[in-house]
Amino acid sequence: MKKKSYLPQLKLFIVVLLGVILTHKSLPLVYPVLAQNPKTFEDIKGHWAQNCIEELAQKNIVKGYYEDDTFRPDEPVNRAEFAAIISQAFPKIPKTEKAIDFVDVPTDYWAYKAIQNVNQRGFMSGYLGSIFNPLLNIPRVQALVALVNGLDYKPSQVSSQQLTQIFEDGSDIPEYAKKAIATATENWLVVNYPNVRRLNPNKPATRAEVATFVCQAISADQKQALVPTEYIARVAISEPSQAQSEPKPKPSTPAVTMQPQTTPPIESRPESYPEIKDLKVQKTAKLGDIKAELLADSDTTIQLMQIKITRKGDLVSEDVVTMATLAAPGVKTVKTGRVLDFKVLDLDNDKEPEILVDLLIDEDNNRKSYYSIIYRYSPIKKEYRDVQQKWGLTSYRLNTENLETPILIHYDQRFSQQFQAYTPELLPLQIFQYQFGEFQDVTQQYKEFLKEHNSVLLQEINKRRRLKQDLKAVVAAYLAQQYLLGDANAGWKTIEELYQNPDRNQFFPQLRQWLKKTGYTEGSS
Repeated sequence: MKKKSYLPQLKLFIVVLLGVILTHKSLPLVYPVLAQNPKTFEDIKGHWAQNCIEELAQKNIVKGYYEDDTFRPDEPVNRAEFAAIISQAFPKIPKTEKAIDFVDVPTDYWAYKAIQNVNQRGFMSGYLGSIFNPLLNIPRVQALVALVNGLDYKPSQVSSQQLTQIFEDGSDIPEYAKKAIATATENWLVVNYPNVRRLNPNKPATRAEVATFVCQAISADQKQALVPTEYIARVAISEPSQAQSEPKPKPSTPAVTMQPQTTPPIESRPESYPEIKDLKVQKTAKLGDIKAELLADSDTTIQLMQIKITRKGDLVSEDVVTMATLAAPGVKTVKTGRVLDFKVLDLDNDKEPEILVDLLIDEDNNRKSYYSIIYRYSPIKKEYRDVQQKWGLTSYRLNTENLETPILIHYDQRFSQQFQAYTPELLPLQIFQYQFGEFQDVTQQYKEFLKEHNSVLLQEINKRRRLKQDLKAVVAAYLAQQYLLGDANAGWKTIEELYQNPDRNQFFPQLRQWLKKTGYTEGSS
């Protein structure tokens, strides 16, 4: 009879024993320890993931190193470190699994509780049965799979067959992970630096990469941009899914109604408002599989409107807005307005279109003000959120020509009030982009626009000098933009030569104070 060999079991025992020994030996080395109240780390200044890392450090989710106050963003993350980060990031996820006593994670190991935590919450399982392998570096694909599993995300739009279309190296994704990676992509968890089209699934995840995965999972509606949008892998809603699935049943309950940010209590609304059931579709906009309808009480002057948004035929939002809510939030009053534009477009170039509503609303003292409402989809929360923008006496101009991301051109109306100048083109330019759910001022990034506008303002100054007209508003706008261009000294030299009015000794100090008050002199020498 052939003698039974115990060599395989012996090898496994040696590996496990060696792992336990190494785990104990490595205790002082593998755990990054946080210095007290850090604001930043020396080695992430200017790093592509800086905003995200600093945000997580403030929340005590990621940690740096005592000895040199660094974060080491490009170092790989091992499974124990990943467990510690996930345990800190998602403490409220319920425990659904039975605890496993991993043979290579002793109870006095620094990450023992974190490993138990993520295992019971469904994020991570054993590497091989009851072996956890805490010192093994975790690949990017496994980090993403862990997040999808623990957060219980389900795919609805992206299929695993689409991965080779989304990622250049989609064929390198292990078969077991394809569904989870498709789900992670749909939910904007995948961050690929420097090439958004390369997933590098089997490459060890770095500390910066893990941080950005977590930021995407916990910060879907952050006002501040934590992860640069150009590195977030996304798929357009209009791209067809190749997954074969049964038709989804119609929901038995109505879609959740999303209220505007400043909606007053329902009892403050006057009785003269029309009933929502009486509203009729006045405008329809569609892009890909997103359809938006604007219902209102009239096709001209309106008091009340409702925005309905459907995705792939499913109603996901019904938002009710009154003109008074925009013009005078919380005040019991009736306001009217007109819908100027209603469209679906990708305002922030992230492949997820927004719904844009432009309005002109009657305000007090016979004034009219321009407003915009933008609806942005949160794929994690599966709902739309709105942001409202008051433009004031003039609207914006949307510019998409030769631009990757559209810009909204407006004018600084603080100058209009200060200098009694109501021609928009004679005020300082304001250029906005819609990013991460808010309007961001990007005026200084468009120096050619500023130079061109200052050329127009200079012509206007010379024209007004000849006609002996007031120069103050145009001079102020010109100098404001010279500050934005970083050439304030040359601007002042020009104005000191052109403005020879008797009040110059009073006007110039007042103008300097005004430009400081409005923020134009910040950062200038």
